Amino acid sequence: MFTPQNFIEMTARTRLIAMGIAGLACLFPLEGVAEGGKDGGGATFFERRVRPILVEHCYECHSEAEDERKGGLLLDRETGWLEGGDSGKAVVPGNLDGSLLIAAVRYADSDLEMPPKYELDEGEVKLLEQWVARGAPGPADDMGDTEFSQLGDQEFIFGKAREHWAFRPLAKVEPVEVDHPRWNGTAIDRLLYTAMAEEGLSPSPRAGEAVLKRRLAYDLTGLPPAGGEGGDLEGYVDDLLGSPRFGEHFARMWLDVARYADTANTYRADTKTPHYYPWAFTYRDYVIEAFNEDKPYGEFVKEQLAADLMGLREDAPELAALGFIGVSPYRDMSDDFVDDAIDVTFRGFLGMTAACARCHDHKYEPIPTADYYSLYGVFRSVKRPAPWDVEEFPVILGYDPGPKQESDYEMKRAAVDEKIVEAGDKKRGGNNRSVAEEIRQTELAELFLFHDGAPARAMSVKEAGKPVEPAIFIRGEPGSRGDRVPRRFLKILDEEQTAFPAKASGRMEIAERIVDEGNPLTARVFVNRVWGALMGTYLVDTPSDFGLQGSGPSHPELLDWLAGEFLASGGSLKHLVKVIVSSEAYRQRSRERDDMAANDPENVNYWRANSKRLTIEELRDSLLAVSGELDLRMRGRSAPLWGEGHTKRRSVYGYINRFNLDPTLRNFDFPSPIQSQGKRTEDIVAPQALFTMNSPFVIDRAKELVASLDFGDGVNRQERIDAIFERVLQRKSDEGEREKFGRFIDLQRDRGVHAWPLVAQAVMMSNEFLYVD
Repeated sequence: MFTPQNFIEMTARTRLIAMGIAGLACLFPLEGVAEGGKDGGGATFFERRVRPILVEHCYECHSEAEDERKGGLLLDRETGWLEGGDSGKAVVPGNLDGSLLIAAVRYADSDLEMPPKYELDEGEVKLLEQWVARGAPGPADDMGDTEFSQLGDQEFIFGKAREHWAFRPLAKVEPVEVDHPRWNGTAIDRLLYTAMAEEGLSPSPRAGEAVLKRRLAYDLTGLPPAGGEGGDLEGYVDDLLGSPRFGEHFARMWLDVARYADTANTYRADTKTPHYYPWAFTYRDYVIEAFNEDKPYGEFVKEQLAADLMGLREDAPELAALGFIGVSPYRDMSDDFVDDAIDVTFRGFLGMTAACARCHDHKYEPIPTADYYSLYGVFRSVKRPAPWDVEEFPVILGYDPGPKQESDYEMKRAAVDEKIVEAGDKKRGGNNRSVAEEIRQTELAELFLFHDGAPARAMSVKEAGKPVEPAIFIRGEPGSRGDRVPRRFLKILDEEQTAFPAKASGRMEIAERIVDEGNPLTARVFVNRVWGALMGTYLVDTPSDFGLQGSGPSHPELLDWLAGEFLASGGSLKHLVKVIVSSEAYRQRSRERDDMAANDPENVNYWRANSKRLTIEELRDSLLAVSGELDLRMRGRSAPLWGEGHTKRRSVYGYINRFNLDPTLRNFDFPSPIQSQGKRTEDIVAPQALFTMNSPFVIDRAKELVASLDFGDGVNRQERIDAIFERVLQRKSDEGEREKFGRFIDLQRDRGVHAWPLVAQAVMMSNEFLYVD
């Protein structure tokens, strides 16, 4: 007899044989098949006549064996067809007309035809009709509910979630003393040393001072060591934490999460230009300043969600924080804009994939559709002006163009305004678009975006006149409304789900619940992001997914200790960074050790430091830094990173086009800003090497480096090679390197080629420059 379990275990050949035998049984009368339910032979009828049809035609899309549950429907168990899927009950025992399965196989409804690519034989349809008419008996040994079949069952999922580590309160962690004097100094070291000992591992020696200073410089500022910082390591760390470069570097970590860009994710079809966000840069500047000022994290969260509700003056720079919502991939106040706001808020701050509940109860997480539409009501109660409605965005303090810049802007603005007036009501031939609107969205928007003399405005949002009272969209369809739900927080984090005030959107209430110290997710998520940025791997390998489907923490006690320490410091990023980089775990050598790698090849227990490849921003900034060209001006408008007229400022100030992301950035794993990104991938592909070999940007930096060293006739070959090494790698060359470069220089001289820029470029292309040990 077929049973669910033995069917799943069959080989493909055995399944075919079994289905063939079962199919033969359909052609001949079967003795002893009763008309009743299971006890009257219904189970035998199901196994011999019905299951083979379902196996052949339905299980591919509706069975646990195939890991498919399309439309929420399972047909490999009785509860599956009785409870049905997203469209309703598949089978109503004894009722042919009320059974969606029968309607589907009859091909009577063009919107409900199954299987979708062909019709069943008439005999197969008749057997299914006969089965339903007899009461749709199931197998004697039914699979019943399994974890797979309970996907989306919120009662079941909530039961699991209440025991899930991420939703439980932070544990009070008191690390035990260890028998290694150097690893007893910090809680981080004691916890990791204990974990290593349990796995038969031992830590690596401390890295040399030069290696540590380079590591610290990159991890805290994203730039190579510049010299002039404190002599001892502790003073060096303090100097790096106090540098303006600190905020520029850590801002990039957050801008990935906030899916920052200077445009929407759409182009104007007629002009082939993106829909610009002229003042997105003020959000980026806000993040940089927040990290440099060490703004408490709770305040940082609140300002990004509700700065307009915090009683700030109308030109306060903090209003730019609202770019977290306003700098969306979607330029219109559409349902997609709302969905994006929910996604970036909950994945960014809480590591929860709330946006997945837009069309149905979340299949994996404790987020029913009702919760999604409660949040929908919050962000639907926001007013976001169109990017070209200039006066709707407040001018903010902190940007003071010089008289020359301001005068040039006024002149160019007047010229554009004149063109708009002259356009009047004209329409563009061929597409019937307003010429004046085209000018506003292209020439005027570009002037706002790129001209330093233009006023700086916050890409802010504000409260709508009357908050939306949301209703559930059945299957995510706005035209199919279900029950109304109040605006409120997620049930898994707010058991009472107190409704938000009737006259406010609820953004401030969401922010307050996110930063509430009783919420265990917020601190865990943020400290994990910072740990990953500094240590090279994360304690939770899915930084934006702490739910039931995310990775569990490799060191749960360490994660909770860091979260508790972060909260105790008042949410200080700089304190958290200093605690981590002061640990012996951070300061180890990165060299591989075969004996340790055999037990822990992924270095889960941090028995060595992780070598880290420079990001594309760090690589670009480093090339400018070692060539002596890096422009350290802060704040202000975005500018191109490459090509004619490219900026020599740090890469964080580069222009990011969402719709057409720069190919060099893509080649170096820069994340797509179309949605919130938890972490970057790290691929090694040929275009990366081709960039360092052939890019005019790299070649020019090598030439500028040699020119800046100003080699005179009295500087010999060894001194020149050493000067290049010291500038690029912060060390002198060794004998073997000098010998190789000497032969190379002689070869180029014989060819009549000026060799020194090529020497500089070769050092810039080295793994030692591209990786931080």
